[in-house]
Amino acid sequence: MPSELDLLRSLDDEPHTPSTVDIRRAIADGRRRRIHRGVGYAGAATVTALAVAGASVVAMSPHTPPRTTAGAAPTTASVAPKGEYTIPGTAGWSPAAATPPTRCALNRLPVPDGAPMALVTGADPTGRYLVGRSYPKPGSYQAVIWHDGEARKVMLPGDLEESLQDVNSTGTAVGWSYAEGGKPGAGPVPYVYRDGRVSKLPGVQRGNAYAINEAGAIVGDDDTGNAALVWPSATTEPIRLPLPAGASQGTARDIDEDGTTVGTIDNKRPYVWFPDGTHRALPMPSLDGERATTARVFHIRNGWAIGVASDGPGRDGAADPSSGRTGASAEYARAKAVRWNVRTGEVRVVGAFKGAADAVNAHGWQVGIDGRGRAVLVADAATVALPALASHQPGTLSTIASTVSDDGRTIAGQSDDATGTIQAVVWRCR
Repeated sequence: MPSELDLLRSLDDEPHTPSTVDIRRAIADGRRRRIHRGVGYAGAATVTALAVAGASVVAMSPHTPPRTTAGAAPTTASVAPKGEYTIPGTAGWSPAAATPPTRCALNRLPVPDGAPMALVTGADPTGRYLVGRSYPKPGSYQAVIWHDGEARKVMLPGDLEESLQDVNSTGTAVGWSYAEGGKPGAGPVPYVYRDGRVSKLPGVQRGNAYAINEAGAIVGDDDTGNAALVWPSATTEPIRLPLPAGASQGTARDIDEDGTTVGTIDNKRPYVWFPDGTHRALPMPSLDGERATTARVFHIRNGWAIGVASDGPGRDGAADPSSGRTGASAEYARAKAVRWNVRTGEVRVVGAFKGAADAVNAHGWQVGIDGRGRAVLVADAATVALPALASHQPGTLSTIASTVSDDGRTIAGQSDDATGTIQAVVWRCR
């Protein structure tokens, strides 16, 4: 689930309706414009596998300062009232030890019915299951799940926009699909796919499902956009997570193995809900010596949460004189990647990325786009550049990594082929 998609959706105040443009493709196009690319998404491609070996590695000297900067120290805040609920998870879970990879090889994923375009949006912690969608023809969408490289269509109800967002290691996937387009009350509907069957999540008429943990707990929201929800299972009514005093809106975007859930309050304050019912704000990072004015959190894994922060204008539409931009556009341009340790309160700005990182694993390793427009894995003190399907103009963006497994050996996302068409891909790293 690329974080820039989350950021753009979070800056949108409009009602939930099917997008007239593909937001994921618009993100890539916007990134291209920022780095002066002139090639758009067009054409078709053959469905063949291509392996590209020898990804470059930029190793950091032991004497080189880490490419992160410590943020503002956590401040003591008033304790919010404890919620009367428990979020399901696996208590005491911890990942297996892993060594960062040093190179990766790229393979194109098969796509059902030979669809000309596809991408990956989520994965389970092992990387054996991947989810995403294909584009069988212009303006059409088809949810897809891959298991050990084999692709299968997932038939979500509705004939408008749809997407699977996440999957766990049992192959249970969650996402949403727009239903009843053009009718009163139309909007996204949250679904779960398990054991080969699709069912609507209970307790809401409309909404989104964004993530699922190994215990089967699911996070999302309802169609008001004001409620942060956790479904303890695919068949139980959702828990409405409490908001701090004075807040009017909350979103829940990801859930950890122990049930810890992260999201954003009032579209500007990063927040964490713990499985025992306690909850609190995450600290704001320091940007160029000043405390950030807004921050959002999108993903969490083993206590490592990632998101973005900005000293820009936020939602009030104030101008950014230095860029000539206004409102959401200015804030998006000024966003910096951030990583929190929700257990210790530490927060750091990650300078390795141009904007937000797109995924994090259990060791805090992240994937995203660097300042040169490359898809990269940032793991401890090394950065691994991920190869692309085809050569493109230097300094332009053609590849986005959306997922990274806990052992760092499987990364998935999208890469343009030689015609500039998006293809679903997976990197095998060692």
